[in-house]
Amino acid sequence: MTENGAIEKHTADLILKRGVRLELRAPLFLRLFGKKTLKLTVTSPYEGTLQRVSRYYLSTGIKSEELDSITHEQALSLMLIHGPQITKAVACAWLNGWISGWLFTRPLAWYMRWHARPEDILVIATMILLYGGVSDFMNTTRSVRMMKTTSPRIEGQARKGS
Repeated sequence: MTENGAIEKHTADLILKRGVRLELRAPLFLRLFGKKTLKLTVTSPYEGTLQRVSRYYLSTGIKSEELDSITHEQALSLMLIHGPQITKAVACAWLNGWISGWLFTRPLAWYMRWHARPEDILVIATMILLYGGVSDFMNTTRSVRMMKTTSPRIEGQARKGS
């Protein structure tokens, strides 16, 4: 990785730890009380949140190769078929919690579909996908594999024969 790439990744990691604040137009019942916008913060997701987001994304069955050479009509059909699952993944990542994700993912995803601009949804999805901790998970998995906790130790005592 180049020095600029390392600096950008470090900056994005710091931003996610602090959080990125995005605004949505408030629902009608809040606007009646004078609240015009909802300010929600996207932070670095927890492991359980990443698993939920992964479940939503993988349930679409979309392969990255399909997205590379896609026509406009295919993009519209993907948006029609898989749009709700993608907005659920983004809403779940935005909520970033076990109970809040379980209770409010579907209502927030519905609200985002009807009241958020596609650019806002894209910003959240990009931040989570690029810097959401998948590389950390892979590094942890490689470290655990290197430990080999169930293999016999070689540097210990000599084998006893019978």
